[in-house]
Amino acid sequence: MKKETFLYFGYASNLDISTLTGRLNNPPKLNGLAVLPHYGFRFNFQNPDGSARANVIESKNESVYGLLFEVEYSELEYFLKSEPGYDFVEKEVLTKNGPVKARVFISQKLVKGIFPHQEYFETIIRGGEANGIPKGYLASIINRAGKIM
Repeated sequence: MKKETFLYFGYASNLDISTLTGRLNNPPKLNGLAVLPHYGFRFNFQNPDGSARANVIESKNESVYGLLFEVEYSELEYFLKSEPGYDFVEKEVLTKNGPVKARVFISQKLVKGIFPHQEYFETIIRGGEANGIPKGYLASIINRAGKIM
């Protein structure tokens, strides 16, 4: 019997599959690259320690690259606890097989002038490189980070 799943678009530390797997009881199924159109990647969600976490904001002329995963519904409550402060909303993402609806973490609590921790930042870049996120896009994330804590 096939388990019930939902599609999840990961764009930050969850580009590193081992990080995502550590946030779930059952490993997700990677479906491949996806793009969230009309959104831009930012480091503007504040951790309790004052450092920045990644977020996406509406932006007509940008797109966010990420990975599309199938995650079991039984993981939902546990998964939501791993990303406090974010809304878990459904958006249309583009895949090589056409558009699909996927859930994505987005925060409306935006803070300017904050910066990510080195380890968090490196996890995003490492995951992106390992999973075929375009180098030019990863360079834009490096530029968005500003300074690293």
